[in-house]
Amino acid sequence: MKLAQSLLFIASASVLSGCIVVASPSYANYHDQQTLVIDAQTLTALTVEAGSGSLEISGSDDVSEITVLADIYTEKGNSENYQLTLTESGNSASLIAKINSTIGFWLGDSPHIDIKVTMPSKMMLNVDDGSGETKIENIQGAVEITDGSGELSVSGIKGDLTIKDGSGGLYVNNVTGNVSIDDGSGELVLSEVGGNVDIDDGSGSIVAKHIAGGAYIEDGSGDLTVRNVDGVITIDDGSGDIDVEQAGGLKIIDSGSGGLRVEKVKGNFEIDS
Repeated sequence: MKLAQSLLFIASASVLSGCIVVASPSYANYHDQQTLVIDAQTLTALTVEAGSGSLEISGSDDVSEITVLADIYTEKGNSENYQLTLTESGNSASLIAKINSTIGFWLGDSPHIDIKVTMPSKMMLNVDDGSGETKIENIQGAVEITDGSGELSVSGIKGDLTIKDGSGGLYVNNVTGNVSIDDGSGELVLSEVGGNVDIDDGSGSIVAKHIAGGAYIEDGSGDLTVRNVDGVITIDDGSGDIDVEQAGGLKIIDSGSGGLRVEKVKGNFEIDS
């Protein structure tokens, strides 16, 4: 019996020891800073592909170059594990800034690249960003943004603005053209738009105000507040309160569930359901 118990104990200990795996943590303990510059006098557009890390892009009337300041954080034993290039093709420039692989257990921040870009404000801009806080300002051309996760702030755009956003707060201010937003989740605040607005939102509160054109808003869930829209507002809402004040007209296709407050509508006011 004692022999059987001993054999059972040894077998159990072997099984248990085989299930215990202790992963050694990795550290993003290597930092490098690089500056990239390209002459932009003949260029009309910039495309940015960024992975994880913060991203700041500022347009300026006083520069004729695209300047990129990159702070790279990665593992000391694998310090070349990233892509950072600024190239020119035809009348466009392309910036790629991303870590090649972040597989593993990271103690503290995982590898990432923080980017600051200064560019001529007259250029068009196309951004595909993975994760991290993003800020874009003072661009006179059309701007297209695809953003995975993290807070996104856009301001001072003198052209049309198109955004496809995954998750995180989204803040848009001072756009002279039309605005189109496809937003997954997170708070959305939009103000001072010179054109029309089209919003398709999954979840999270929406505040839209001071819009010179009309506004079409399809909202999944979350409170919706709209103020000072010169054109007609069209709303298709899933759930959450709707609060509209000062509009050129209002059509509610579906009010969903939640409270409804409407004041100071100059034109037609229609509720289909």
